[in-house]
Amino acid sequence: MFKHRRKLLSQNFLKDRRLIKKLIRSSGIGGNDTVLEIGVGKGIITEGLLSVSRKVIGVEVDQAWFDLVSGRLGDNKDLKLIWGDFLDFELPKEPYKVFANIPFSITGEIIKKLLFSDNPPDTCNLIVQKEAAEKLVANKGKSNMLAILFYPWFDIKIVHIFQGTEFKPTPSVTACLLRITKRPGPFVSWENSGKYRDLVVDQFTKRRSASRWPASQWLDRYLKYTRGQGSFAKWQAEQKRVNKIHRTRTDKNWKMYINKFPG
Repeated sequence: MFKHRRKLLSQNFLKDRRLIKKLIRSSGIGGNDTVLEIGVGKGIITEGLLSVSRKVIGVEVDQAWFDLVSGRLGDNKDLKLIWGDFLDFELPKEPYKVFANIPFSITGEIIKKLLFSDNPPDTCNLIVQKEAAEKLVANKGKSNMLAILFYPWFDIKIVHIFQGTEFKPTPSVTACLLRITKRPGPFVSWENSGKYRDLVVDQFTKRRSASRWPASQWLDRYLKYTRGQGSFAKWQAEQKRVNKIHRTRTDKNWKMYINKFPG
């Protein structure tokens, strides 16, 4: 069972330390940051992260890789290594960033865990399959439902395309660096995320044309949807007031409300 799991989650590791350092520098990770690495592998990215950040939390499911990195880097007080499945891992409560070369086979599960969480990362830099990354970028034309679900809170873009020879073993697909940045001012408040996501899932389920609506159109639809909800709530409150006047007749001008708020 373990061997099957290890094969399923096998990774293609970057070889060039100079390239890794360059990508980490461009990610915006600094000396005050806590960084989460998903799948430490041989620890090459881990070393790069330790050189620039305050703290690195590395999660590795493969016992062999975990033992290897523990032996090499385990004495570093800025590194916290955890052996286990990231999908079962409790995300940090503090602000954090993510930089990782993740298993391509569970890309969607990892990203949904991070971005749908109560405390999503400030930034994610993820080495993923280019085809999967493209589905998460909101386009002016056709967009995937996940891209629209994330759009109000995250800016998602592809920032680097890798050559296959930069990995060992060489992957059979094109890999890229996907950068996900939490918007400082979200287009929809976090408190209303459930309403927005309900609307998106409902429309994608019912309308074939939904995938062709640009991201800005989704925001317009959501605003109209919430305005409608607000109007209904206001109407209900006004109706209660009118009904109370009808019951008590305490207001000498109560008749003026009848035509204003028809039954």
